Amino acid sequence: MSQSLVLSPRECQGKTWHPPQDLAFAQHRALIPLHAGELAKAAAAMPLSAVKEGREWRLVGVCGLEGGHNLFIRQGQWLGHYRPEWLVSWPFEIVSVGEKGLVAFDRDSGLLAEGGQAGEESAEPFFDDQGQMTEAVATRVEALKAAYRKQQTTQKALQALAKAKVLTPWPETLRSQLGLSIEGLHMVDEKALAQLDDGAFLSLRKAQALPIAYALNLSIPQTHLLVRLARMNPAQAEAPETLDSFFGDDDEEFSFDFDS
Repeated sequence: MSQSLVLSPRECQGKTWHPPQDLAFAQHRALIPLHAGELAKAAAAMPLSAVKEGREWRLVGVCGLEGGHNLFIRQGQWLGHYRPEWLVSWPFEIVSVGEKGLVAFDRDSGLLAEGGQAGEESAEPFFDDQGQMTEAVATRVEALKAAYRKQQTTQKALQALAKAKVLTPWPETLRSQLGLSIEGLHMVDEKALAQLDDGAFLSLRKAQALPIAYALNLSIPQTHLLVRLARMNPAQAEAPETLDSFFGDDDEEFSFDFDS
């Protein structure tokens, strides 16, 4: 909370912000937040993982092989077939305070400005003279609110998977083949899932955890995109509009041994 500006006419008085011009703000984030509502499209476009942040489990899209480098972003443009919703609403976020969620602005984004400063012509207010959110702010806030319940459901589902002890780290054989240095990535142990008794399995179904469990593992073959991007998308290369120009004629396949 100390680094978040809560959105209210009083808190935002005299403050303005700069809307992101592109996606360069995420080029150093190898893990991008996702929620269960994005499973179908995201799992077909990038590898997914469960990661633990503090005491909470999160669903993320794995967008790099090492921390600090998002392979899907080049020159501020997204190269993949699916763009995560988080990229649309940033730097706005919902901060949980007890049972409530407060809409806030990330002070560390570098996009916060004091109104009336010289050279701030491109900055926009958070609220108008009547205390109503401006259109640019309201659009992002509505997207956040729509995703908030899905994010809560996602976290509860992941917690259920963790409680059932079916989450397992990505295999070392996979990490080695990828040259992956990011720690803490988890998938589902399919053997452990199959061996659950009926009560435990039903609990996962009630927690809406099964679609996430299946999507985590079904997305693993998408790691080939990371390998190819790392090899075929050097730092100074001009960004293509989509991944089609990267992979359309590349028939190379990768195989992974998940039993090791």
